[in-house]
Amino acid sequence: MEKPLILIVDDDVDNCAVLESRLKRRDYRVISADSGAQALKLLHEVQPDIVLLDVMMPAMDGFETCRQMREMKKGVFMPIIILTAKDDKESRIKGFDIGADDYVTKPFDMDELSARIRAMLRIKELKHQIEAKDREINRLAGELKEKYQYSNIIGNSRAMNEVYEKMRGAAGISSPVIICGESGTGKELVAKGIHYSSTMASKPFIAVNCAALPSELIESELFGHKKGAFTGANTASEGLFRAADGGTIFLDEITEMSPDVQAKLLRVLQEGTVRMVGSPEEIPVSVRLIAATNINIEKAVKDGRLREDLYYRINVLNIKLPTLRERKEDIPILVQGIISKFNAKFGRSVKGVTEEAMHALLAHDWPGNVRELQNVMERCFAIPEADVIDAKHIQLSPLSAGSPVPAATADGENMSLDDAEKKLILDALAKTGQNKLKAAKLLGIHRSRLYKKLERYGIKI
Repeated sequence: MEKPLILIVDDDVDNCAVLESRLKRRDYRVISADSGAQALKLLHEVQPDIVLLDVMMPAMDGFETCRQMREMKKGVFMPIIILTAKDDKESRIKGFDIGADDYVTKPFDMDELSARIRAMLRIKELKHQIEAKDREINRLAGELKEKYQYSNIIGNSRAMNEVYEKMRGAAGISSPVIICGESGTGKELVAKGIHYSSTMASKPFIAVNCAALPSELIESELFGHKKGAFTGANTASEGLFRAADGGTIFLDEITEMSPDVQAKLLRVLQEGTVRMVGSPEEIPVSVRLIAATNINIEKAVKDGRLREDLYYRINVLNIKLPTLRERKEDIPILVQGIISKFNAKFGRSVKGVTEEAMHALLAHDWPGNVRELQNVMERCFAIPEADVIDAKHIQLSPLSAGSPVPAATADGENMSLDDAEKKLILDALAKTGQNKLKAAKLLGIHRSRLYKKLERYGIKI
């Protein structure tokens, strides 16, 4: 490790020589300047770790030299210790005001000066560590935003484009959002996409599965509790709402909350404050709520599972996620995206799926939606010799496997499997500007297979 470099600035050449000799014996590298102008010139060539600066110098005194050094090295932490025989209060204040970090009066004790130099070097090292951590945090935050922004949610169907449009609208404001959709449709992914595409992206995103929390603990988990508020509360807890302050809290399966907790949640949203269990104090919070449910939200209100007043408070923006069977035209690009993900995860080079495998995937009813599709594809990666996934590799859930089902259009009308495949090909060609190679890649099939399909369906380009 390179020794710290110290710059001495003093017009007294003898003083410089003595101090330089003593510092070198204490294992420092040292350079000297006999004027403020020479010191400024040296700063264009080297970056010292610390500057020892005399005040009483002709032409340009130490105060002006310090000021110009700070101007020249804006954004760089370079500790400056002023050395002077003047020990009056005004001089000290002036020195600190222009940017000095420490002040040592002459004649000084060398052990004391060395201790002050070591202290400044420790501060400099801590600052470097903090800056490195900040850079890492910014890098990770950027990766997180890139990972979860809505543009990375896969799907080009009309149903998904409508979802993207609503997500863009939700990202632009801080109003509550409720996301409805079957299990496996990606409700949390959409919530993260909204958060990380919004101005709150640098703030916390906290997800809570309301169904997984015991009813007797959910209030303290959300709003916090004081020490001794109940049996087992051996320490205080700030609660998830306060932990998410400035950001987003995602309440999945909100209809699983008890009516009492729903009432307290409503108060938090209306008042912008939380009250910890066991405390009368109202603590301000600023949190954006995104809620989700896998049941019909209006029916939940009628059945008493969701308070009507809470429903009207959170139902500002409503995003309904389509099931996978409602957007089967997205299956080819979903499959390609999943294969790319698992290739990276497992160090594989699976190229895609066969025509027969794609037929099997299109014919399936997908009760578990995209989550089920991911699980099916992950099972295929357990077959080490398969560089292309065939129909024999695909193990579908016995809950819905069986005879092929007709594909659904965006309008809810059924079409034959051939008609669905033809529509997929036409859509792929339209999205790629009639480029056969790009269309084949989008569909996840080889170009030669696409040519056969074009001939089969009488599609001419």
